[in-house]
Amino acid sequence: MIAQTALRTVVDGWLRVARTPIDVVARLVPAERMGRRTPIEVNIDRLDGGLREKVGGLLGDDVLIADGRRRRIAADERMRAIELRLEAEKREAEADAKLQKDEQAAERRRAEAERVAEERREAVERERAETERRAEQAAAKEKQAAQAAKARKAEATEKRTRQKRLEVLDDQLEQLDARTDALTAADEAKRLRTAAASAKAARKNGS
Repeated sequence: MIAQTALRTVVDGWLRVARTPIDVVARLVPAERMGRRTPIEVNIDRLDGGLREKVGGLLGDDVLIADGRRRRIAADERMRAIELRLEAEKREAEADAKLQKDEQAAERRRAEAERVAEERREAVERERAETERRAEQAAAKEKQAAQAAKARKAEATEKRTRQKRLEVLDDQLEQLDARTDALTAADEAKRLRTAAASAKAARKNGS
């Protein structure tokens, strides 16, 4: 029993010495730590436990076999935890990438929607401005037409007024002409009467 314990101690010491440089190299290799140990160190622990099991089996040392199995199982569980963490990190990274992709797609859709909305606003503004311009033109034409109609009406009224005035002046001229003719006739009759009286008086004086 004592010899077996001593042999176990030798094996343990030999394994510790044998893995020391491996542990040093493993620590120098860039690797992300999953808890207190890296995946490389966990694999070394697993190898250590497996060797202890085999040596314990060769030596018939149940304690060494149990120690090796315990170390190997612990390393397996730690590696499983590492794998689960890596898988979780992978899924998280994929989810982040998908989220980023979805956000970029949403941003593109939002930008496109804003562009379309802006184009529609500009189109509506152009249509509104065109409608206002046409309305202003129509109002201006209507105003011009109304002014032209008013001018024509005023001109027609003035023309009728002038026509009436001319008619009145013509009537007045006709009346003046009639009066002038009457006065001329009266003067001529008076002159004739005077001449006849003078001739009559002359005949009397001559006889």
